[in-house]
Amino acid sequence: MERSILVGIDGSIASRAAVSWAIERAKGIGADVTLLFVVDDEWGTISDRDLTELRNSAEQTAARELEFAREQAGGVTVSARVAVGAPMLVLASEAAAFESVAIGTHKVGSFHGHALGSRGLQLAAMAPVPTTIVPVSASPGRSGVAVGVGDEPGWIDPVRFAAHEAVRLGERLMLIRSGGPDATDDERALGLVRELPETSELAAGIVVRRSTSSPGEALAAVSRRAVVTVSGRPTAPDAQGFRPLGRTNNDLLMNAGGPVMIVPFRAAAPVSA
Repeated sequence: MERSILVGIDGSIASRAAVSWAIERAKGIGADVTLLFVVDDEWGTISDRDLTELRNSAEQTAARELEFAREQAGGVTVSARVAVGAPMLVLASEAAAFESVAIGTHKVGSFHGHALGSRGLQLAAMAPVPTTIVPVSASPGRSGVAVGVGDEPGWIDPVRFAAHEAVRLGERLMLIRSGGPDATDDERALGLVRELPETSELAAGIVVRRSTSSPGEALAAVSRRAVVTVSGRPTAPDAQGFRPLGRTNNDLLMNAGGPVMIVPFRAAAPVSA
């Protein structure tokens, strides 16, 4: 399987933001980009005639977006296609064959303003690969790759992913912890991260940032200045890869101020009593 990034498109400015982000990532990791326009059949309630018209319109949009993508692609191979179904379900299913999946959003939220739409939440909860939500506008002067570090089992897997991104981008790795002051726990987390092979090539170093806010609010705040913010999502075999995002990821995605990557990882099996 060739390394490739899937991007959900609809012809909007938001989806173009996701296309541009995916192309830049593809340049960095040596991947191709596939654009996918999913015609919403409203769960099979649309007539065949209307569906044909919608598909024809979607194919025109996909061709236009492909032209836009190729204008900035450089050496990245970009292709586009059209599918029919429930958009987020189709994107999540198709994403299994890709390195990651990305979609755009029109809004940059804050805890005192607008919130992102539900589509990013849906896709991030279902996709079996890293999912990137890209706001249509992001402030310049960003630095660092931020990742949430908690006390739950499995937190180290998203950190490994974030470390790879930090090395690739030449950015420092920022470990975001939430709660009251606890220098001992912070030093322990920092020590564990420094032992990872993935962090041995970090030229810009590692820092710990502790916030008194909730985990989701802390990550959302740092997302307004980080190059990318990473958070983990546990999956379970008996749930076919799907588990609720949880409060932290919901708060983060509803209030993100920059690109956010939700990274699925295998949750530990529950211990029998």
